[in-house]
Amino acid sequence: MSGRQTITARSHRGFTLIELTVVLAVIVTLALVLTPSIANFINDSRFTRAMSDSQTIASAIVLFYRDNGFFPAWKLAQNGGPGLPRDRIQLLVSPGRVPQEDPPGLWTTGSAGLLSEQLMTNVPGYSLRTPMSQNGWNGPYLSSEISTDPWGNRYVVNIQLIDTSASPTTRSGEVKAAVWVLSAGPNGIIETPFGQSILSAARGGDDIGVRLQ
Repeated sequence: MSGRQTITARSHRGFTLIELTVVLAVIVTLALVLTPSIANFINDSRFTRAMSDSQTIASAIVLFYRDNGFFPAWKLAQNGGPGLPRDRIQLLVSPGRVPQEDPPGLWTTGSAGLLSEQLMTNVPGYSLRTPMSQNGWNGPYLSSEISTDPWGNRYVVNIQLIDTSASPTTRSGEVKAAVWVLSAGPNGIIETPFGQSILSAARGGDDIGVRLQ
């Protein structure tokens, strides 16, 4: 009986302090090894979503142009078509915080219209496409509303600078400026110049996005 009692006692005595220390050491080591990998995975997924959202927005804007013959850049349509100069907007934006810009410029202070109003609900009142007309608003151009970027800021498009002429210069003879769909990236600061030339255009800092022009 004494032998069986000894075995039973050992099976119920639990972990020793040394065994607990070893287990905790293993857990801590695994956490230290895995934490950077998990953080990198999260960061990579955020970059991927920001780029995917930017491409989706750019594609929707191009589809809008294909149907209407002009870009979504007016808060109010005139006779169903493009609006008056006074109604032109400088930015298309998604919901979200206004990102920083240093120094403050048109990326953060320009007149803005919501992407959803232009591409999903036709708030400006552009002419609708009908079976009798080849042109007209035929949205929605987004399957769902674009929300904030992965860091809670809004996406921005400097749509004011779009120019549909075939020449690399504007009608006034100046070199065209680049038009971007941008996320301010992890640091929340737009570092891409608002009106940079298409000849030397490049995203700045950790900005994420695609060029429309």
